[in-house]
Amino acid sequence: MSVQLIVYPQNYAGFSNSNNPSTEFLVDGIDFNTVNASTNTAIATTLPQGAIDHYNPTMAVNTWYRYYDLVSTNLQKAGSLLAIVTTAAGPNCGMIQKLSNLTIGSIYDITFDTQLMVGTASLLVYSGTTLQSTTAISGAANQIIQFTANSTEDTIAIVSSYSATNLLQINSIGISVAPTGVIALTGDGQVIVDLYEDEDLPLTLSVDDFKNVAEKVQSYSKAFNLPATKRNNRIFDQVFEVTRSDDGYIFNPYKRTKCVLKQDGFILFDGYLRLLDVTNKDGEISYNVNLYSEVIALADTLQDRTFSDLDFTELEHAYDKIQIKASWNDSPTFGITYTNPSTSGFRDANSTVKYPFIDWSHQFIVANNPSGGLGPTDGNPQLPTLETAFRPFINIKYIIDRIFQATDFTYSSDFLDDVDINKLYMDFNWGNEGTGVVDGFVYASDADETVSYGSTDTTIENDTTTDGVNPDGTDIVASDFYDVSTNKFTSISDNTWVGASSILKVLSMSSNFQAVAVSIWKNGNLMMSSSQTFSVGNTFTNPFFGYFLNTGDTLEVKIKTGSGITLTLDAESSIKFYIKSYNINTNSSLLSLRGELGQWDFLKGLLTMFNLVTLPDEDNPNNIIIEPYTEVFIPTATTGTSLANRGIQYDWTDKIDVSEMKLTPLTDLNRTTMFKFVEDDEDYAFNNYKNLVGGHLYGSYKSDAGNEFNILDGEEDIVAEPFSATVVKPLMSQFPIFITPAIYSMNDDGTSEGFDNSPRIMYNNGKKSTGASYYIPPQNGLGSENQDDFLQFSHLSTIPSTSASLDFHFGECQLIDGVGVPTVNNLYGLYWSGYFNELYNPNTRTMTIKVNLTPADINAFKFNDTVMIKNRVFRVNKIDYKPNDLATVEFILIP
Repeated sequence: MSVQLIVYPQNYAGFSNSNNPSTEFLVDGIDFNTVNASTNTAIATTLPQGAIDHYNPTMAVNTWYRYYDLVSTNLQKAGSLLAIVTTAAGPNCGMIQKLSNLTIGSIYDITFDTQLMVGTASLLVYSGTTLQSTTAISGAANQIIQFTANSTEDTIAIVSSYSATNLLQINSIGISVAPTGVIALTGDGQVIVDLYEDEDLPLTLSVDDFKNVAEKVQSYSKAFNLPATKRNNRIFDQVFEVTRSDDGYIFNPYKRTKCVLKQDGFILFDGYLRLLDVTNKDGEISYNVNLYSEVIALADTLQDRTFSDLDFTELEHAYDKIQIKASWNDSPTFGITYTNPSTSGFRDANSTVKYPFIDWSHQFIVANNPSGGLGPTDGNPQLPTLETAFRPFINIKYIIDRIFQATDFTYSSDFLDDVDINKLYMDFNWGNEGTGVVDGFVYASDADETVSYGSTDTTIENDTTTDGVNPDGTDIVASDFYDVSTNKFTSISDNTWVGASSILKVLSMSSNFQAVAVSIWKNGNLMMSSSQTFSVGNTFTNPFFGYFLNTGDTLEVKIKTGSGITLTLDAESSIKFYIKSYNINTNSSLLSLRGELGQWDFLKGLLTMFNLVTLPDEDNPNNIIIEPYTEVFIPTATTGTSLANRGIQYDWTDKIDVSEMKLTPLTDLNRTTMFKFVEDDEDYAFNNYKNLVGGHLYGSYKSDAGNEFNILDGEEDIVAEPFSATVVKPLMSQFPIFITPAIYSMNDDGTSEGFDNSPRIMYNNGKKSTGASYYIPPQNGLGSENQDDFLQFSHLSTIPSTSASLDFHFGECQLIDGVGVPTVNNLYGLYWSGYFNELYNPNTRTMTIKVNLTPADINAFKFNDTVMIKNRVFRVNKIDYKPNDLATVEFILIP
């Protein structure tokens, strides 16, 4: 029987080119920095031949030239891409470069890394002005086109001349010497590696370690040696022979190398080859390698990548109440208006970015505006700034698509296409400080105790004497911001947030216990007014109110008594101005805190939450199937007499070697298993809940093996890291249906603020009514309003929840009044319980036995298949396969 190990070039099907950069014959084929400044000529004669004739023989080598017939901008560098666009108005354009130092008769590879292809385009090769070859550009992620040099300075032309709309976007173009001396199987460069004579490669195939839920061991081979034959040396010996010259095929041990292991024509394994080391023993050189699967390679690919490696520029939009409210809409109602065009193809105006109402800092206040009119509704919540409640969330499906887009892998998943899963979002909070926010100075002013105030709104005047109000022990003086003669704060920059607050103590008053109004004015216009009853000796505090100012805008605090009443303020009275400068850029704001989050950590957290397994697609090795464990390994019960009717794929009764059989109960089981999220130490609502219920972690579940497993001990934590659970509760007790997530910290002095929270996964409950209203302040060029609606997010699919609701936390727990009732349709109940019910079953055990498996058996077998052996149904956990020998198979007896 024949065993073959086939290795692909390292530049195959989207993988990195293995050629050394010193062999590159094309200039500026990666960044295309010289394209937009290159010569661009309108050619009236037949194209592209007319362009070749025009530029020859004076064309400089290794220099880009462009041509067109009508529209000069049809070919240019756009961002990092070379974009060739044709329309009906200008259907002919292209670019050419004369190469240098070619060897006549040698074969060269032209590698196209293409991002997008619509219509048709071609690569033409000329010697002088004579056309040698024409090849269609396929638009594949990586396409290699070969040509034979007919001169030392052949010319290539990339042309688009179709009469309809075309679009070609190219990441890079490279030209290198085609590998020689290696036997190729097909045009894509596959080679058969020489093996030691009669060597049968051992292979371990495994989909999931049934005894340890935290590990999902994937298929791999044990290390084995390859001989240093002439063929293998052409591939590997550069790693060992450092004096070897570059011949155009240089193996990079740090890049993935696609491979296929076959026996008798059947594919046993489709994955990657890793070169471990090269040994020289008594003059005999050998290459030590092993094989591993795609799923491990995905983790390897992503483990060093963070969210900062993802470009969210396509999500940039104005941060104002119009866009925030637009994000609450579902299709077909209009959504967010983005600044830039979509570059990924995954963005959606209605579903990608949302702004739910979140209690991010607990710094909203209860409005004190009994007179009504301008400003907030009296007694209702008032937001100091938009970001007090509104910070962006991004759809997790969009994030997954963007992560995979930047890899060599694709995925397919009925689970991730589910309607409810597509309503899950992750927060992109920017923490306590905000994004692009710089805390400014606090400007404080003593009130002048010699000034009398009456029934007309009058600016509270500054006392220029030094009473030690300011942090540096001085009163406010004339500055770029504050004018002591007018007692006004004046902004010297655009988009500057300024909050004003007052602490007022009455020195004298013509009549005690009188209503006095304190108001804030912007550019001479009343913004809000608060009326309180004043009397001599009493101190009254007005909390800060923030407004966004542009250059030249003013802010001042005024006071007014009732008719015929006068008062003076004590020197202890003061006005304070708090300054913050906002320069919000959506891309930077999204990454200010989440940029440090690892891409693999994000995916691994989702795999843990939903107990997802990842399987290679047998029809496409680069495609990964992602589905819940229960869907893959615990099929719906079927009835019937045949194996097929009962959902059993194989009967291996006649294949087993009954001379040696080992049946054992599952070992290494723990008595208890805790399912939980990461604990955010600064999360006040989470910690307060924990303290009130005797230490129970909100959103967690504790699985106890019970009396039937009373000899077990030990505990195991399954943590959906990096995510944290989120407490949801009424924003204020007087508004029981205004239920929002609470994600803020509390200081020792009783003040609250935001914090750098761990990411949260939440469900979009849709637009809801508050039952009252809340005040949105003027900001970023838009006015204020009292808003009745808000976008509600939570860990539940409905608020208030019912027993039929979905819960995207692990377990049932007592919910805060108004939120609803617990539901068993949680992460444990839906995605983990089936697994644990099999694991912790007295009848579950493993059986290790020798099985006579053929290459056809290995080729056809999938790990979600079930196997009948002597009228009992088993699942296969692991196969140790060696060609031409009995395989050692570990089965799981299904109860």
